[in-house]
Amino acid sequence: MEKIVNELEKRGFTVSRHATAAQAREYLLRALEGVGSVGIGGSVSVQQLDVAETLRARGTEVHWHWLSSDGGEDPRIRAMFSDAYLCSPNAVTRDGKLLFIDGNGNRVAAVCYGPKKVYLICGVNKLSGDDADALRRARECATAPNARRLGVNTPCAATGKCADCSYSGRLCRAVLTLERCPNSHPIEILLVDEPLGY
Repeated sequence: MEKIVNELEKRGFTVSRHATAAQAREYLLRALEGVGSVGIGGSVSVQQLDVAETLRARGTEVHWHWLSSDGGEDPRIRAMFSDAYLCSPNAVTRDGKLLFIDGNGNRVAAVCYGPKKVYLICGVNKLSGDDADALRRARECATAPNARRLGVNTPCAATGKCADCSYSGRLCRAVLTLERCPNSHPIEILLVDEPLGY
């Protein structure tokens, strides 16, 4: 873990370590005090931290398409231009690269550009070997379970293995590797010594 922290920091990311998801939750809520708006990408890891309702209760605007929409502008668009954005990578390589797979592109777009600051929640289960292992992990350990969770009838939902399908409901449509922290905004990675998300 220390090696990965060092590699991430060399690549310009800020890293905080947390022994438990509960500790990461408290840290994140403190970090977001006074922030006017928070966008959230599709993320089971963020969902497991259970921060959205607490943020709303203290007056923060929360833009998350997993919550009910007010019928106005798509919350994914509003999320991109929030003061802070929360989501999770699908894999982190041992040399400090972050890999994301997205179906709509809203999450990878916001991670690259838009919000004033991005917080990435990363459970120990997301740590991978090299680039090829990270991509395998993202496709098989994240996309396949997500397809099952969403009821999408892709081959990977049935087999757990990527078939590089052309199915219309395919979730693997945009793949992003962050080799360095973008110049547009700071990114902080909350590394949690527990499994979180897929």
